[in-house]
Amino acid sequence: MIARRALLAIASLGWAAAQPAQQRIGVVLMHGKLGIPMGMTYGRGPAIGAGLVAALRNAGYLVATPEMCWSRQRNFDKPYPDCIAEVDSAVAQLRTQGATAFVVAGLSLGGNGAIAYGATHSGIIGIMAFGPADDPTRKSTRPEVAASLAHAQQLMAQGQGDVKTSFDDVNTGTGGVFSMTVATTPRIFLSFNDAGALTHIGANVAKLTVPILWVAGDHDPTQGSAASVFHMAPANPLNRLVTVHSNHVGTPDAGADAALAWLAELKKS
Repeated sequence: MIARRALLAIASLGWAAAQPAQQRIGVVLMHGKLGIPMGMTYGRGPAIGAGLVAALRNAGYLVATPEMCWSRQRNFDKPYPDCIAEVDSAVAQLRTQGATAFVVAGLSLGGNGAIAYGATHSGIIGIMAFGPADDPTRKSTRPEVAASLAHAQQLMAQGQGDVKTSFDDVNTGTGGVFSMTVATTPRIFLSFNDAGALTHIGANVAKLTVPILWVAGDHDPTQGSAASVFHMAPANPLNRLVTVHSNHVGTPDAGADAALAWLAELKKS
């Protein structure tokens, strides 16, 4: 009887060893334009995305919230492609913490960045874009932005592409779209806003090879074309477009439940 139990125990151990290990998903979560790392606050105003960060961590996901080159502090200190490449470091950080699979996510320009990363990099299993925005196709129609683009191109032609200058731009907050200026070089400004910039969301969505969760707020002025751009993605049974009751900056927290449900599906696939 003892021998039989021992054989059963050995067989059971062998079966368990043959099963694939449960993957541990790490999420890189990028902040929006002139923001700070998601879930953080400097003591003034709410911590944008804090609810989403807490929900992900409470559900067992590892989360990295890097400060990107478009943050309030860094203020566009790198060209867009070089900035997107910094996600590699966040992925490496999550790997050291035990993550074995990776999802790249973000809000607004960070959502744009998540899609751009997915279109140009491998080694991830999904994208979560919360109110992805700052596509140059739309904002280049604004006269002040068009004038800044022409000025940046002129400076490039004059060999002054790396001289810091002020440019007119736009951003989106709780109250909607507003004008702003950004102090950076013509080369960097064009890398975010030129006709051939990597920030064109539709072009990048069409290149995705992994599923995407796109969360759009119903009071977010940047999401008017969300459905049409989302449907540019290659067919994938895990692609999801979810509308939540929120303004632009509240979309991550409003979409926390949708994110958890989608990640649960992703883990099973």
